[in-house]
Amino acid sequence: MAGVVFRRLCLFAVFCLAFLAQPTATFAQSGGWGEPIKSPSKPAAAVEPEPEPQPAPEPESAEPAEPARTEPNPDWADAPPTESEQRSATNPDWVEETEAPPVGTMKDRASEVYGIRYANRNLTMPRGMMRGTFDTVVGRRTEEAQGMSQPFGPTGTISTMNFGVAISLAKDFELGFSRYRMGSFPGVSIFPTFGFGGEGLITFSMSPDAKFGDIPLYARFEALSSEHVKLAFDAVFRIPSRTEFGFLGGIPLRFIIQERFSFDTGFEFTIDTNPAGPSVWSLNIPVTFIANATDQLFIKVNSGMNLFDLSQTIRSVTSGLVNGPFYFIPLGLAAGYTVEARSTMMDVFASFRFPAFYGFTTRGSQLSAETWQVTIGLNIYSPILFKRNAL
Repeated sequence: MAGVVFRRLCLFAVFCLAFLAQPTATFAQSGGWGEPIKSPSKPAAAVEPEPEPQPAPEPESAEPAEPARTEPNPDWADAPPTESEQRSATNPDWVEETEAPPVGTMKDRASEVYGIRYANRNLTMPRGMMRGTFDTVVGRRTEEAQGMSQPFGPTGTISTMNFGVAISLAKDFELGFSRYRMGSFPGVSIFPTFGFGGEGLITFSMSPDAKFGDIPLYARFEALSSEHVKLAFDAVFRIPSRTEFGFLGGIPLRFIIQERFSFDTGFEFTIDTNPAGPSVWSLNIPVTFIANATDQLFIKVNSGMNLFDLSQTIRSVTSGLVNGPFYFIPLGLAAGYTVEARSTMMDVFASFRFPAFYGFTTRGSQLSAETWQVTIGLNIYSPILFKRNAL
């Protein structure tokens, strides 16, 4: 009995070991209790959706469809763009500016309204421009006008300092207290000071005598201003402080050649009061050639003729006097440079000339190099009444 039981136990143990020895894949492929084991299935391929049918095109005779509305929705608005946002033409809240807003005012540059080239400038300054002038003259004079008293022309070593000012209050009209005028400086008139200065808003001589000089008040109107020809009219009144009253009426002319060269001439009629006799009437014909070597460097060669005391000329011709009136031809050379400094402009110049280089009368003539003068000066231009918005 015991042996039968032992055998059965051995058979049961063998059966259990055989069952447990089966591979694990057999359990994995079982779909459930009592279902046969299936082999693993492959993944199904994705099914693409069928394209939607396109609507049939409308016939050409049909009315066009109403375009989509592009105006902004009033119920939905974006916040205004900030300065850091990029400008966009489609942004309704961004306005494109065509001009920069004014941030202040500044003066025009003097060289832009009057011209940097000395040879190209008009005979009057532009409206609103002011000019300050200074010149000092050192030289020697040996001639003495016949019949004239000493205050009308000192002899010997002469030195003067002259300050002046001028302003253009209207177009083509210039007013000033100065002996400097464009195209008429230095003049060839020898009476009363031989071109040695002694005239200006503030002027004084240092030798041979220390004293203040006369004050010239002038007005100039430019009647013609074309590209190549410029013409003006002068009226100058000498307010006496050291000498006597005088008047000058002039017609200055400027001819411009190829933008870098100009030729200045004209006519100046002068009347000088003479306490020792009748007034002295004279005629001046200045001749000056100007060349701009560069836009800022210019050179001047000046000459001309002075017909001194025309009334005496008539008396000499009719009476046959040997001691007749004098006629003078001056000769001089000058060089200058124009400096720009923002809204202002300055001309610095120096000249050497013989104011009576060649003199003659009705009976004789002679060269004279003993009377000479050196002039150093500067002119400062500023458009004080011109203003514009800064860019």
